[in-house]
Amino acid sequence: MLSQPADNYSDKSADKKVSLVLFHNDLRIDDNATLLKAATLASANNGRLLCVYAQDLADTLADKKKGQDYSFKQMGAARQQFLYESLADLDKSLQGLGNRLLFLTAKAETLLEDSAAESDTFAQLCQLIEQQAVTDICVSQTADYNQNQAYTILQNKYPQISWHVQSINTLFMTLPTEELPKSFTQFRKKVETNHDLLKAESDFEICPTSKVLPPMPDAMINSMANSDKYFSANQKIAEKAQQEPDFKGSKTFKGGETNAFRHLNEYFNSDAPSTYKTTRNALDDWTHSTKFSAWLANGSLSVKVLLNRLRHYERDVMANESTYWIWFELLWREYFYWYALNHQQQLFWFKGIAQHEPTTCFDKIRLEQWQNGATSYPIVNACMHQLTQTGYMSNRGRQLVASCFIHELGLDWRYGASYFEQHLIDYDVGSNWGNWQYLAGVGADPRGCRQFNLSKQTQQYDPKGEFIKKWQGNKTD
Repeated sequence: MLSQPADNYSDKSADKKVSLVLFHNDLRIDDNATLLKAATLASANNGRLLCVYAQDLADTLADKKKGQDYSFKQMGAARQQFLYESLADLDKSLQGLGNRLLFLTAKAETLLEDSAAESDTFAQLCQLIEQQAVTDICVSQTADYNQNQAYTILQNKYPQISWHVQSINTLFMTLPTEELPKSFTQFRKKVETNHDLLKAESDFEICPTSKVLPPMPDAMINSMANSDKYFSANQKIAEKAQQEPDFKGSKTFKGGETNAFRHLNEYFNSDAPSTYKTTRNALDDWTHSTKFSAWLANGSLSVKVLLNRLRHYERDVMANESTYWIWFELLWREYFYWYALNHQQQLFWFKGIAQHEPTTCFDKIRLEQWQNGATSYPIVNACMHQLTQTGYMSNRGRQLVASCFIHELGLDWRYGASYFEQHLIDYDVGSNWGNWQYLAGVGADPRGCRQFNLSKQTQQYDPKGEFIKKWQGNKTD
């Protein structure tokens, strides 16, 4: 895990600082203490600021270190589109503050000065750090084990660089209990007893947004006067973000902080929060669940900003069981964040944190049937078609297809979790892998495996077969 000293840098006041903020799941300028920290450091003695997003940074190193056979390497079209939209929006916001986002990707041409540079993003990032004489690196705390491994390797490679870690993506800066409880219920009860966040009179304090950012290093600014080579990838990302996707992506899911705030306002200006508990299990309706998960997952939306809006709704409009249930779901997200941070690599083990070996196995044919929506279960097929064509699936749908994967098909749960990672636009390492462990009986549920009666669930949630018909669940060829 990445070490997290509060400020592990020596006094370099006599030197011009070059601060680098390495974006990951914090793609916003609002309530972003990591960006503010980097800007503050760079402001010392007229320093400079680099804003960088390195795609697949952790994956490159993870593949070399772990060799996970169950990983699906290529990101799904819908998830990639949502990421492009989010990065394009972030770049636009940074330009409005006097800086730019440098996007490093192995899929693009080499962006740095040395034409012989390696193509993977880790090598590109190292070259950038060395060329621009970076003195400080700022990152947001993450529960992503592989990302933390990459950070640790960078720290060891450049011991002279000062690292600064901010906690910006959770409700609590540190684990809110003495130790992580073995179940969510225990966690929730302890948190609600000791931390009355939902009913607190005052809002969460939100980190101020910079009015202006320090500029990029002079060499990059001078280079941009003659060419845009440093940011050629940004133009490609912006173009792709504006394209109509060739999959059936919902236009309502649009990546980026701007769209996150638009949805936040629309949702809490409607009656939807007051009926959430009764509608949240719907399989295919935009208004029946909050739909905040995608923007929360890549950090386009701050969970603290979201909770403040929920509090206002309860105070100014209505507080009922449904509004409480939104808080309940945020606690689930919080629990799985600390779950992933606590258990680290065990999140990906076949035996899970419970060290219980499932009776499932790998079967290529059954796996492909599940992926392609060609099983004997129409409700599962429909959900899988929805996932691959939109990058989204309801919470109820996820439970049904995971239960089928593990129990009816008898497959290794890690392949299912990895396939979700590939396609879900709201992929979150803790929530995804924690929930799959939960359903496989190797995680946080003390009652063991969860198996759903697919026939009964179909009658309950799609009694007229409308969802199955829309997503062609009966078509298995």
